Parts: sequence; C-alpha cells; structure tokens
Amino acid sequence: MRTPEIAFRCPACGGEATAGLDGQGRCGSCDAKPALALPAPLQKTRVVDVCPACDGKAFYVQRDFNQKVGLGIVVVGGLLAPFTPFYSSLIVAALVDAALYLVLPEITICYRCLAHFRGFAKNPKHEAFDLHIAEQYGAEQHGRKS
Repeated sequence: MRTPEIAFRCPACGGEATAGLDGQGRCGSCDAKPALALPAPLQKTRVVDVCPACDGKAFYVQRDFNQKVGLGIVVVGGLLAPFTPFYSSLIVAALVDAALYLVLPEITICYRCLAHFRGFAKNPKHEAFDLHIAEQYGAEQHGRKS
C-alpha cells in the first residue's frame, strides 16, 4: 500500500495542495503550506469518514487514472480502426483499458470539495460515482437547493 496522501484545493491560490497523515500540506503552485486537521481515527485506521479539507461526509471511489489519458487511448484506437484488420485496434484499446483497470489502485474522492485520498483503506460505505449525489453538491456550491 502506498503512503497516504490527500490532494486538495489550496485555499491561497486554488491550485492543488497535498498533505500526508500529519496534515501538513504544501501547494505546488504557490508554495503555501495549508494545514489539515486530520482526526485521530483517520490517522490510525486510514479509513475516510469525514473530509479534513471541507468536513464533507459523502465520497465515491474510482481508479487512480487520468481520464484524459484513458480517452486518448480510446481515440487512438478509434482512429487506427479503419487501418487495422477487423478493427483490431479497438480490441487492443479495450484490452489496455481493462489491464489498467485491474492494475491501478482505487482512490476515494470527496463529492463536496473533490479532495483525492490516495493510499487510504477502502471504506465499504463508499461506492462508485453517483451523478445524483454530485448534482446535489454542485447545487450547494452554487448557492441553490436541489
């Protein structure tokens, strides 16, 4: 298991800041050192129940993979399809995607602030992304009630 890391929005510049289990953060954009108050149970069990960046309690899990790279794999497979026998480039793209899905670890993401929790234990309460929940938090962030 990798070293636990929390990636969250820097309060000073809006860039990405990262913090470890000690809660001491560092922004890669502006070199600010925002701190997170990590509860003792999170430090001990490494199971995320409350987001230390925004106090949110709703999370989802997904594979730790850049979605733009995944889309790029599919696009390249599609562009090469007419030039490969039986559109085999699409099959290769699907196999690469499936292999990455099996190999890459899961991360937990906060619906409210989109903080990423890498290297933490999976909480069985957290499920895959749910658009309905995400829309509720999007409405909350824009001052609307859903």
